[in-house]
Amino acid sequence: MVIYMIILDLEWNRGYDRTPLEEILQIGAVRLETLGGPIVDTFSIFIHPCVHKKLNQTAKALPELQSALDSPHDFPTALRLFSQWCSGDSVFADWGGDDFEILRQNCAFWKIPAPPAAQLIDLQMAFSLRVGTTQGMALYRAVEYCGIPDSFTFHNALHDAVYTAVVSAWVNQESLTLLALPKEIRRLQGAPDFPPQPERETGPYASLQTALNSRGCRRPLCPLCGEAVWVRRWYSDHPDRYYSDFRCKTHGSFLCRLHLSPTESGQWQGRLSVPEITPALLRDFDHAIHAREIPCKSVKPRKEFRRRYHRRKPASGQ
Repeated sequence: MVIYMIILDLEWNRGYDRTPLEEILQIGAVRLETLGGPIVDTFSIFIHPCVHKKLNQTAKALPELQSALDSPHDFPTALRLFSQWCSGDSVFADWGGDDFEILRQNCAFWKIPAPPAAQLIDLQMAFSLRVGTTQGMALYRAVEYCGIPDSFTFHNALHDAVYTAVVSAWVNQESLTLLALPKEIRRLQGAPDFPPQPERETGPYASLQTALNSRGCRRPLCPLCGEAVWVRRWYSDHPDRYYSDFRCKTHGSFLCRLHLSPTESGQWQGRLSVPEITPALLRDFDHAIHAREIPCKSVKPRKEFRRRYHRRKPASGQ
């Protein structure tokens, strides 16, 4: 049995009322045998809005809005037809990673089961990794980058699904492998080279938690410009070894490693370093990410209090 990939795109309306629902106005999808392969089949259906009374500005600008307003289909009917068209295929892809979650949200609102998904692929991030950036690129920018003729209008769910299918030809296995990694590790791919950095002694601290929340442990320096950056969370697979990634605004992402050990007096001493990014280090970081995450508590700067002097009011009669 051939398992096809379905590339999904949605158009929706986020209402102004209190109902927390991105109400779907159109479902568009294409079926492929493989990424970048020919389109085997297409699906498109417009859905009449009936949850939100008003349309937001984005929905009002949709080129096919009138088709949704005139549609006889409600969401349960549209989903039943879409599920029949999917024919049990369970590998989905979209541009940005939001569409399938919005589909699930609408299914939960209407209390009907969502199509099963064995795999979800964010083609926007996979394409961005392929071209060497961690910033999500808009679909129309990706179409321009690939030199694809803009034969269809954007913000039509079927048209956008077709564009995404064509752009997927630029996604290779390496970018899909990177996509499967935690985002913290993806940020470190392509980190710039820098000279060896000395370890920095920190502490002692009264407790392990105090050390993890301390300024001395949470302020690594960019190895290229020396900017101090806050660490917001630690990852650890060992009680005396902690990792975190941090980002310099000028030079990008780096990794820091913190070794903590107890002293004879029961306190904790630390050694903070910014080591060279190596495959072995990334493996250790990956193990730590999957083992335990420790959010840091914010350390507020001390407030300076100034003594106020009040003049005495002169006594009556003076």
